[in-house]
Amino acid sequence: MAGIGFVLQKLTSRGDLLGLAQGYAHASISSSGGWLFTIVTLSLITFFGPSFATYGDLSAFRLIVVYNFAFSLVFTGPLILVLTRYLSDQIFEHRVDGVAGMVVGGMTVAVATSAPLALPFYFWYVDISPVARLAAWAGYALVACIWVLGVFLSTLKEYAAVTRTFGIGMVVSLVAAYGAGPNAGVDGMLLGFDIGLAFIVFALVARVFAEFPAPVQRPFAFLSYFRRHWRLAAGGGVYFMGIWVDKWLMWLAPERLVQSTGLVSYPDYDSATFLAALSIVPSMAVFVVNIETRFFEQYHRFYRDISAHATLARIRENQSSLLNAVFLGSRQLVLPQVVLVVATLVLAPVMFTAFDIPYGQLAIFRIAMVGALFQLFFVLLTIVLSYLDLSRVTLALHCLFLGTNTLATLVTLRLGFPYYGYGYFVAAVVAFLAACIVTFRCLDELPYHAFITGNASVK
Repeated sequence: MAGIGFVLQKLTSRGDLLGLAQGYAHASISSSGGWLFTIVTLSLITFFGPSFATYGDLSAFRLIVVYNFAFSLVFTGPLILVLTRYLSDQIFEHRVDGVAGMVVGGMTVAVATSAPLALPFYFWYVDISPVARLAAWAGYALVACIWVLGVFLSTLKEYAAVTRTFGIGMVVSLVAAYGAGPNAGVDGMLLGFDIGLAFIVFALVARVFAEFPAPVQRPFAFLSYFRRHWRLAAGGGVYFMGIWVDKWLMWLAPERLVQSTGLVSYPDYDSATFLAALSIVPSMAVFVVNIETRFFEQYHRFYRDISAHATLARIRENQSSLLNAVFLGSRQLVLPQVVLVVATLVLAPVMFTAFDIPYGQLAIFRIAMVGALFQLFFVLLTIVLSYLDLSRVTLALHCLFLGTNTLATLVTLRLGFPYYGYGYFVAAVVAFLAACIVTFRCLDELPYHAFITGNASVK
């Protein structure tokens, strides 16, 4: 699924600064578009909100968007990874006539699976108006569709159109929320936000259909992959739960806020960790443009030569090249990210003052920044393991991250405010160290995995 990386690599290698900036900007949207859209749009509406909405409406609106963002990602996680695997296999077999059906089927499953959770939550538990209930559920379904469409973004060559789609969608959401907010409060802001989301969904669907002009057929053919690759599906759900479990547990902290709507949050912790998570976006762009493409080339060569009955010496040579690609890519990624984190940690007080961010979030932000650094490395290592089709190992690592984050966050809750954020940090470090050991051992034993564990005839 390194597809768009090869196209963007040509853009960044033009030799001029503009091409470099454009390439990494497009890569950021392709790898983190839905996430960036939600965070940036939510931040802008919150920033300009006091001029057209009450604090209560803004707070309710922000929390509903956060809840939709979190739970839709967790519940579509298994679907996203199964769709990715199915699409990868179809592309490998040069069969892309079913992509249109996959889009329709994937979004249908995402919306259908959202109903048992979102409908009771918004229509019976949360105390908001009927219009807001409907808008909240629609927002949940639209965000879930965007996660599904993200699977197909790496296959699109029109990267500029994808970037424009998210940019226009953000502007539409801001304008619509601003226009409806003064008269309709939280109802209007949710409806305005949904209009922007709907624009993104329909525009991305149109782009995918234009890239793969085939009739919609066999929309649910991918469902068989849930049985064949259940570990992959489980890993998707467990990993995204691991990302969010510390936030959910912190909503039990003594400092939490409970709105009249029934929604619970801990704004200082949520805001600090969201800001820290933004720091990994540049590195994800670097990964898409440089590291994944280089690794994929060596990975493809390794298995292609095995299929061509290469000698053991040739296989060992390709294995060495693959290891060098991982080490070189890691060095290119680690050093800039560490510099970014250190600079942000030092300048954090200045940033908090400039953007009027409460200083109560500073300590949490700093430890979360370091935690996000290790989580980034953990994610990239598990991507390498996924390429090697080691789903059992990857699932175990994701379970380790979830379990450690749960246990460590519960411990910090008992220790009190000075330790908030350390649970996530500890979990990220532990998961990263475990992933390092497992990944480099698997790469060292790559020929064994290619001929034995990855060989269906010996299972």
